[in-house]
Amino acid sequence: MCVLRAYGERFDVDEFMRDSKLSPYQIYHKGERRFPNSSRNKTCFEVSGLQIDVSKREWDDLPGQIEDAIDFLHRFHDELQRLVSFAGVEDVGLDFPHDLRIGRPGVAVQCDYLPSSLLREAGNLGIGIEVSLYPAGGETDELGDHES
Repeated sequence: MCVLRAYGERFDVDEFMRDSKLSPYQIYHKGERRFPNSSRNKTCFEVSGLQIDVSKREWDDLPGQIEDAIDFLHRFHDELQRLVSFAGVEDVGLDFPHDLRIGRPGVAVQCDYLPSSLLREAGNLGIGIEVSLYPAGGETDELGDHES
């Protein structure tokens, strides 16, 4: 489940999306509530941005997520160049959520490889890469806290 995120304090996401071929699953605007239906969490977005599904592969399939991300970067190359250089965009990045294996029986260290083809494609576009590690089997609550 790799995700592309783009954001900026002065990013006019609606203007960008007028002519975009990208299909975000979330668009948000500075000042909007992050969780509008929550009675506990009244925090607001400090920037405007969007999030796009790049891969729907499982968290334990990092190689599959990487394969999908490389395909996405190729398929939407021109549109991603436009996004990265669009006025007000401060950062664009790929986030690869992945299962944490450390602590499982027989696992003392976790090494996850990112191939040069992914790094080159993303780097040439000015897109950063993040690998977010989560304990296996946990869930995230509405505040973003990971529950075991």
